[in-house]
Amino acid sequence: MLDEYMAKVRADCLEYRLDPNVIPVFTKIAPEELTRIQEEYADTLAIIRSFMDKFLGKSKGIPLLVAVTDHKANFIEYIGDASLQETVVNKIGLEKGVQFSGIKVGVNSILAALELQRPVQTIGTDHYFHFLHQTACYSVPLYLQDKIIGTISIMTFLDYAHPMIMASLETVVDSIERELNLLERNRYLNEMNQMILEKSNTGYVVIEKCGKIVKINPKAQSLLEEVKLDHYIQETVPFTAIHEKFKKGESIRDWKVGLSNSKGPIICLVDYFPFLEGSLIQLRDITEYKKTESYIQNAEKLSVVGELAAGVAHEIKNPLTILKGFIQLIQANRFNETYLAIMLKEIERIDQITNEFLVLSRPTVQEKSLYNIQKLFVEIEVLLSSFAIVKNIEIVHHYQDTPAIYCDGNQLKQVFINIVKNSVEAVDYNGKINIVIEPYNKKNILIRIMDNGNGFPEHILSKVGQPFLTTKENGNGLGIIICKRIVENIHKGELNIYNEENGGAVVDIILPQHTEIHIDE
Repeated sequence: MLDEYMAKVRADCLEYRLDPNVIPVFTKIAPEELTRIQEEYADTLAIIRSFMDKFLGKSKGIPLLVAVTDHKANFIEYIGDASLQETVVNKIGLEKGVQFSGIKVGVNSILAALELQRPVQTIGTDHYFHFLHQTACYSVPLYLQDKIIGTISIMTFLDYAHPMIMASLETVVDSIERELNLLERNRYLNEMNQMILEKSNTGYVVIEKCGKIVKINPKAQSLLEEVKLDHYIQETVPFTAIHEKFKKGESIRDWKVGLSNSKGPIICLVDYFPFLEGSLIQLRDITEYKKTESYIQNAEKLSVVGELAAGVAHEIKNPLTILKGFIQLIQANRFNETYLAIMLKEIERIDQITNEFLVLSRPTVQEKSLYNIQKLFVEIEVLLSSFAIVKNIEIVHHYQDTPAIYCDGNQLKQVFINIVKNSVEAVDYNGKINIVIEPYNKKNILIRIMDNGNGFPEHILSKVGQPFLTTKENGNGLGIIICKRIVENIHKGELNIYNEENGGAVVDIILPQHTEIHIDE
């Protein structure tokens, strides 16, 4: 294919009656266009010079001239032997800016390499013009991401022609292409990173080891309006303390800080990461998230209040209807002594509902101390037995050694009494209730109360904990909510209710073992 190409180019030269003894007048691009191309190829030329300088340094004694063209065969750079540059470049007119394309340049390796997209060499008389017969030219197309961007050629005198020149040039060009592709990938990644940093909703601040700010993205700048480049992060409150902790080796992850800017107070989560010789600070603005969270919590509170209010109204309406009926009978002079007992019972019913509603809604004063759970059960043993003896129910204790825990003993007693009372009411005569106390894991203890009743119906079990949902004829469902509040909110534990496979209800209370006394928030 190369021979056919060369033969066709030579035939075209003859057809156009180009005189091989006359040096043609080459077309040149405008100086400003040459400057533009050189600027566009600046990174490429820098890499080519770096590799070719090393190559020429190892080829001392051999007159070699390196010529670089763009993809249109415009000469944009020369590197190498001064004698060749003087005789071939300056005298013949192949200086930078020459367009080495078209039929008038005759047979040459540069145009052949571009058009055939392969390495090409033209030695001596392979050239059409006689002024090139004393030279040997070797050209290799230069690719970037599978696209030809130009050529790199080596010219030498005919006496120094050698096949190893082409082999060496191909090796060097291959190395240059790898470097250019790597540079392009890095440039792409840098541009992507820059775009991500510029558009990110997360703030990033890069600091040196001493705390000097060297980079800050727009989001971080909007959060820290007073902070500027070359300032020191430790001079900005509240980063003074955080930076000191990080310098001491402490991990800074999801550190909540309060900031303030022209838009008002801001809540951020701060992370510190080692980065190069300094650190990368990440700022996540959670102000809107916190507002949304607050709105959701308030909505949930309102929802619960609505459910409770509706339930209370429903529960109170029945006894009020009865009271109203008896009052109307009394007004009609139809009084009966039995009415008073019934009316008093209904008033007590209203009083019970409102009292339990108030217990659920109001903050509870906590009186926490170290208590042994087994001893708490011993203290209420008589009361629990009084519930069970009416139905001849056996209460069996299975106690293992567990450490004392930091808790409110009176409130936990209320929970245990409520649950055991529920079990007694659910179990038939001559039934059985098991109370188990044992370690749950290294950090928690387990109190399990099991009965051999029929367990909870499935439709009730899936909704346990909702107000006024109960299996009792005269129940109101508030008791279990109070128990969950005491266990989960006040003691940071868990209260789980489920049925055993063989029947019977199980209530698991998991409480944390606190080794140090502390005050809950």
